[in-house]
Amino acid sequence: MQKKEICWNITTRCNQGCRYCHRFLNINDLTFKENEKILGNLIEDGVTDITWTGGEALIYENIEKLIKIAHQNGIRNKLITNGKILANSNMEIINYLDSLTLSLDSTNNEINKELGRGKEHFKNVKDILDYIKENNSDIKLRINTVANKLNIDNMSEFILFLNEYNIYAWRIFRFMPLRETAVKNKNKFEISNDQFQSIKEKCNKECNITNIEYREEDDMESKYVLLVANGDIVITENGKDVIKGNALFDKVSQYI
Repeated sequence: MQKKEICWNITTRCNQGCRYCHRFLNINDLTFKENEKILGNLIEDGVTDITWTGGEALIYENIEKLIKIAHQNGIRNKLITNGKILANSNMEIINYLDSLTLSLDSTNNEINKELGRGKEHFKNVKDILDYIKENNSDIKLRINTVANKLNIDNMSEFILFLNEYNIYAWRIFRFMPLRETAVKNKNKFEISNDQFQSIKEKCNKECNITNIEYREEDDMESKYVLLVANGDIVITENGKDVIKGNALFDKVSQYI
């Protein structure tokens, strides 16, 4: 069994401009054939779970083909998406997923706009949640939220919204000044230990979601192995990204 999650950043491209984002930037995508080879290597290496992410994973042209192949080979697929593409598709991809994680930080359109997600973001996520609720899908729904200066005062309203749905787990990430854009905007989004603790107390008291996970930078280092868009295997150690190899040629199992 995997001890760490494999997060496959299939592309660094994104259709939103989140100002707190700590994703990798400006790394070229591999071809479908190259990514198909990586997936084959992972299957041979005994990988059981893959979290597909980005950037925005659904921007990658052949992402559904890769997810189908993984599904057919018994891999548990987890997709993290901002919902912008999915909300405007036929949602067929849901049939090949074991878990769907939607990124949502606020129910307030102005806050979402200021965060860089756009004013339509909440509507897109709500449409997906309503679709799954109406179609009685048994997919495990997760919500990823970045706790930051802009959304901490909107948390009670946010909790009331989430309580309306059958959310399996809610992951609340404390803003991390890690990589690229997040480093530049540290002063605008960083919160104190006391502020993060107050969020924990509010969520534990008001939210009916059974599984609430609070993640900080140390947790990211201990729980994740990253596959970057060019195939690099990356481990974050002491706040710095270390390239351990490339999944086109090297085994990932030794790191998970």
